[in-house]
Amino acid sequence: MNNLNICIAGLGNVGSELIKSIEENSLYFEAKSSIKINIVGITAKDKNKKRDFDINNYNWFDNPKDMVLLDNCDVLVELIGQEKGISYELIELALNNKKHVVTGNKALIANHGKNLFQIAEKNSLALCFEAAVAGGIPIIKTIKNDINLNKINKISGILNGTTNYILTKMDEDNLSFDSVLKIAKEKGFTSDQESKLDIGGYDAAHKLTILSTLAFGSVLNFENNHIEGISNIKIEDIHYAKKLGYKIKLISETSIIDDQILNVTGPKLLDEMNPLANVGNALNAVNVETDHLETLFLEGQGAGGKPTASSVLSDLYDISQNLTFNNLGFKIKNLIEYKKFSPENILNRYYLRIMTEDKPGVLSSITNLFSKTGISVEKILQLPEKVNSNLPIPIIITTHNIQNEILTKVIKKLEKLEFVKERIILLPIHNNS
Repeated sequence: MNNLNICIAGLGNVGSELIKSIEENSLYFEAKSSIKINIVGITAKDKNKKRDFDINNYNWFDNPKDMVLLDNCDVLVELIGQEKGISYELIELALNNKKHVVTGNKALIANHGKNLFQIAEKNSLALCFEAAVAGGIPIIKTIKNDINLNKINKISGILNGTTNYILTKMDEDNLSFDSVLKIAKEKGFTSDQESKLDIGGYDAAHKLTILSTLAFGSVLNFENNHIEGISNIKIEDIHYAKKLGYKIKLISETSIIDDQILNVTGPKLLDEMNPLANVGNALNAVNVETDHLETLFLEGQGAGGKPTASSVLSDLYDISQNLTFNNLGFKIKNLIEYKKFSPENILNRYYLRIMTEDKPGVLSSITNLFSKTGISVEKILQLPEKVNSNLPIPIIITTHNIQNEILTKVIKKLEKLEFVKERIILLPIHNNS
């Protein structure tokens, strides 16, 4: 029997589900994989908090650093989730004292992981983080192990369940952004503090930073991200997108262009036939394109106690079975400090919603300006058909491929025109290839 002694720091949803799973399935683990997971210490901020398991069955540590230094602790499982602070201190302490680490802390890895991975590599230790990206979807191991020798061209996906839930409910239930955000908080998908990271796109960008390093051997650098959230998405845009055969999703993408790294997280229109467009509610999905695989699509539960605990268990199993660890899929010395590629230079199709006065000549003025600047219009919708002439009317335009920089300059000119009554909404249209 392969014994693995673990200490758990952080007993929220994931930590509690991890302990319950070990309690309920220990015999199954032993029978299937000859691994016995022993919990030799636990710690959390509040000892008296009501939990779904009996903390008296375990050694409680008021000082988490004392727990990490236990002689019989093989692995620290860090589930506190602070970007720096005690989370970083515990992981650093564990690695410096020759103990493996499993964490689900994407913000810490994306912003401060470089030094920690150096310590882990120096000491021949595991620093595992399957739980940090896409919850229960095994995307980290898929990239590191299953397609390790594939050359990855691009990764795109839905990496935040809260924003996906909000956009799905807006679409299906015809609700405003603010109404669905309130429901999401009531259901526990997000909180006042977490929603800033979720809605703003930062949570997804943390995860994308990690995926870009695994895919391209880039130095972990959160500053390489271009980030836009979903707070400006209106129910009207969801309706108009649907009329055009699209759905709006928060998409994260990473690729290398001209030896520079492009990491972008933001709302995009996706063709209704694209698998990503049909990922609903709080699910996550990741699509990987390689030199051998045109598409490798993984979809599943991207958050929550049980799915994330499943990824933690996967990492614990790997540690029990291996003596050497290549945590990022690349040696630290071989990581590349890529320059940041500007999305302004990308050729892309776009969706525009222009709110204008209802009077003759408006549409022709817009299309003439587009024509003069080389912007090719794909479709135009002028809605609604019957209008109150005192209210602005929406003109919906989709373009063929055009550089963002050129289109942005034209939009600034349009917004200065008297007949344009609101800020123009601009959203990229996802390229299916």
